[in-house]
Amino acid sequence: MKWRFIGSVGLALSFVMALTACGSEQSSSSSGQGSYKETKTMVLDILKSDEGKKAVEESLSSSSSSGTSGMSMKMMPLQTTEEIKLAVKNTLTAPEYQKEIEKIMTDPKFAGDFAKAIQSQSKELHLQLIKDPTYQKSVEEIMKSPEMMTMFLNLTKTPDYRKQSMKTMQESMQTPLFRMEVLNLLKKVVQEELEPKEKKEKGSEGGDKQESSGGGSGDDSSS
Repeated sequence: MKWRFIGSVGLALSFVMALTACGSEQSSSSSGQGSYKETKTMVLDILKSDEGKKAVEESLSSSSSSGTSGMSMKMMPLQTTEEIKLAVKNTLTAPEYQKEIEKIMTDPKFAGDFAKAIQSQSKELHLQLIKDPTYQKSVEEIMKSPEMMTMFLNLTKTPDYRKQSMKTMQESMQTPLFRMEVLNLLKKVVQEELEPKEKKEKGSEGGDKQESSGGGSGDDSSS
């Protein structure tokens, strides 16, 4: 999550840093690119300012809607791009900046735009985790925990869950394959219920015949 946030913030700041790099090149060819400390200070100032937060939100929104997430980063020189990545990484991972980062991430609008921007990456990550045996085992342990079982049990008692379950069953019954499976299952149940009764009836009929034959022979001997 942290690495994806680093990439997204780097995206939002890339245009600003590109302009800064161009300005430094034009003003003094000997000074070259800005130093690491200057870049880090600039990144931190941008993150703390309202304008910087707004720029990050707009960048995330535009990149998620237009699909040009990495174009601005590719347009920058390699050295400038690496400086941005390093500065953003060290800024976001520093303990003294955690509160400021948490404040930014808890903003509803920013959190929504950020979630949209990394939606495809998050989906890919989940697909990879599902195939991981360690992740599967962890999920299995969580599902078997008493707290999770209690939560699921309480969920099944809610009206919304029952309503959704009924809707799902009705939709499934409209599927020909599902209806055929249910019909075959019902036939099997009916056959299993009828078989013991047929055997019992045959057994009782056999007993009646033996009694009748025994009674007839007794009458003959008495006569």
